[in-house]
Amino acid sequence: MPKEKLRLYFRPGTCSLAPHILLNVIGANYDLTDAPRDDSYKAINPSGAVPALDIGNNDVLTQCNAIRQYICDHYDRADLLGGEDIRQRAEVTRWCAFLTGDFHPAFFPFFLPQRYTTDHDKTATAKVKSAGLALVRNGLDQIEAHLKNRRWFVGDGQTVVDYYAVPMLRWVTFMMPGGLSDWPETREFYDRICKEEAVIAAMTTQGIKP
Repeated sequence: MPKEKLRLYFRPGTCSLAPHILLNVIGANYDLTDAPRDDSYKAINPSGAVPALDIGNNDVLTQCNAIRQYICDHYDRADLLGGEDIRQRAEVTRWCAFLTGDFHPAFFPFFLPQRYTTDHDKTATAKVKSAGLALVRNGLDQIEAHLKNRRWFVGDGQTVVDYYAVPMLRWVTFMMPGGLSDWPETREFYDRICKEEAVIAAMTTQGIKP
């Protein structure tokens, strides 16, 4: 029986790129909607954030980790969640949690410095941005150490972690002086995954480049 068509709400270049890539990898039946930035979108997701996934019958799922798990379960792709090995599944969960809870928030002071200071003078916001860059560097150091002698984040094959890392590593390429040059293992991983058809297709559709 054909799977019910899904609808992914996204914005170009955001972390919603990760489930977009995943849908392509699986060959899912889906539509895309560029989420409006006005209050109309809050009827879909009250937080106004992306991604959001309409799974049918006006049932909308939010939060990237939940969306990725649903997509994998919906299409019987447990291998992308770590397979049957409980330690490997835990490792997938660990790295998804790291990317969601540690690495992703590290970018916020750089992109939205006004949230982190009541002093909106240029000098004050520059200091907030600098602090954000330090947090991003710390996260990259951890990723770099982990990827040494590894092709993928977990095990011998791709998992949802690899796709989730793509949008954040892409941010580094244009916000960090020198991009990923200080993290060669991470740079190699990013260059390699960005050559894959599913990633190229998602970025092309979103109108962005690696």
